[in-house]
Amino acid sequence: MLFAVLFFVGFGLIARYIPPPDPARSAIDVASFYRDHANAIRAGMILSMYGLVFFVPFTAAISVQLKRIEGQHTPLSYAQLGIGCTLPVAFFPALYYFQVAAYRPERSAEAVQTLNDMGWLPFTGIVYAIFVQNLVIGIAVLSDRRGSPVFPRWYGYFCLWTALLYCPASLDVFFQAGPLAWNGLFSWWLSLVAFFAWIVVTVVITLQAITRQHLSDQAQTEPTDSPASVGSEPSRA
Repeated sequence: MLFAVLFFVGFGLIARYIPPPDPARSAIDVASFYRDHANAIRAGMILSMYGLVFFVPFTAAISVQLKRIEGQHTPLSYAQLGIGCTLPVAFFPALYYFQVAAYRPERSAEAVQTLNDMGWLPFTGIVYAIFVQNLVIGIAVLSDRRGSPVFPRWYGYFCLWTALLYCPASLDVFFQAGPLAWNGLFSWWLSLVAFFAWIVVTVVITLQAITRQHLSDQAQTEPTDSPASVGSEPSRA
């Protein structure tokens, strides 16, 4: 959850990148934005990148719970962990393109616009890792056949649906306007809502699973009185 808060503050409030700019803006307008907000963009991207790193322990916590489902052999748990750890790495270059555009905003308007495009297209369109991550979690959750599953079954279907909702964003390279442009209904808003809804739901569900695991472990380690000692009194000479 710390990941989401830091990222929203840095990317949305400080850098003012939410809502995203129009891809069809002129090069002059793009360059003017970077000149007027250079320091805010630099600070916002730095905070956003710090926030991204906190996605890794979040991913690790999910994998610990998935291992409880899979048992001895845990390919889905390790797949989820590996894919989840790639998310910050995938987004760092896009955020640094924004940083480079703000580093020398006196560049030609066309150069600044190119850097802006190099940031926004992958930032919106790189949904491949999070798509597979949600897919893997959904499959693992639905494979849990125990009477008391680690995650509720509906959460598995929820992960599969969110995975599908990310897919339209990968088409942003074909459009400069409309619902599939990087600021469009499907490429941006649908992905954003799906992703942060998944974050919130996953945090709650995972914390509940951890709590149940702790209570179960505690119950197993508590000492029990032997039947022979119950109701007996100390012997007297």
